[in-house]
Amino acid sequence: MKNFFDKRYSIRLIWLICAFVILTFVTTFLCLRYLVDYDAPIAFDYTYKFTLCLFAFITLLYHFHNLENQIRTQENSNKQNLAKYTYDICSDFRRPVMMEVNEHVRCLVKDQKNNLERHTIKDFHKYIEETENKEKRMALIVTLNYFESVSAMALAGDLDNEIVKRLFGKLFGRYYLTFQHYINYRQEEASKVWVNFEKLAIKWINDEKS
Repeated sequence: MKNFFDKRYSIRLIWLICAFVILTFVTTFLCLRYLVDYDAPIAFDYTYKFTLCLFAFITLLYHFHNLENQIRTQENSNKQNLAKYTYDICSDFRRPVMMEVNEHVRCLVKDQKNNLERHTIKDFHKYIEETENKEKRMALIVTLNYFESVSAMALAGDLDNEIVKRLFGKLFGRYYLTFQHYINYRQEEASKVWVNFEKLAIKWINDEKS
């Protein structure tokens, strides 16, 4: 519907430009012919040249106007596409395959709450490295890797940051505060592991405080 009105507006604008050019041509010719007392051929020649220059200038302005509208339309389209893409990426966290992963992480936190402190984090690391806890470890790694990917894309501008914050802001904060000592422990071995998730989570936590 908006495109329809834009087209009608453009058509009306063209008609107004044409009417203005014709009116300018007639007015200029009459002024040169009767007020300045030029001969008809000379008056017509000057009028023709003046009107042609005016028409070229108005045409240039019209093209600038159309270009501005096209840029604005493209920007709106890009925003809509980015928003849809962001929702698609973020919705993966609620898919059935992730529900089991989330449950494993929840149980892990419940069972190992005391070992997630700074002074006991080595015990937590030892616990999840045991063979019988393989599923819990994988669930934690999948979750943190997913948060890392979303964070990296949001920070790079590939996802709508405001939408990601609205969907994951508080969740990121809770997960980071729960696993921050484990993240720091892992970063001693690999400094860049989950750094984007850490950066975004800390930023949003501070935003909540301010």
